[in-house]
Amino acid sequence: MAVPAGTGRSKAASQIRTIAKERFRVDLPTYHADCDANYLRLCKLMPELASNQSWRYQMPDGTLEVAVLERSRYTTEVSLQSSAPESGSKDKNWLAPPPITVRLYHDARMAEVVAVDGQGPIGGDGLNFSYPNPAMHSEDERQQVNRFLSEWLAHCLANGRAEVDFTLGGRRI
Repeated sequence: MAVPAGTGRSKAASQIRTIAKERFRVDLPTYHADCDANYLRLCKLMPELASNQSWRYQMPDGTLEVAVLERSRYTTEVSLQSSAPESGSKDKNWLAPPPITVRLYHDARMAEVVAVDGQGPIGGDGLNFSYPNPAMHSEDERQQVNRFLSEWLAHCLANGRAEVDFTLGGRRI
């Protein structure tokens, strides 16, 4: 069907094509807010970070294990892994989040997800992004996984109970 000149339809179609080709832009203030919140939540979940190597929390449907992978002067890399309870673990394991590796930047007081399920870096190099790509990664994947971590950590703080070992009279309780 031919479009008569002056109807504005062809101009609207070209504007839609232009809008669809706009480059993705990161919402930096929101991304930094998520990373700041993740740092604070992780610090609450990992008391005495300088001296401890791992933490374990009982969750309503399993456990959360946090372990230090690497330490340096300004950063610490930790792994968060959730597992289902021992009884019926195969039935509920599909609900457990994948293992997440997080890097804490102590000078900036930020925490950022660097790998999910052992695969990273999240979001590629951020420069040469094309969609669709072989791994089918989304443009805002880095922001999505950091937002997921933020919500997951909030859930862990609200519902988790720390496992603590006590020694009384030489006996471990």
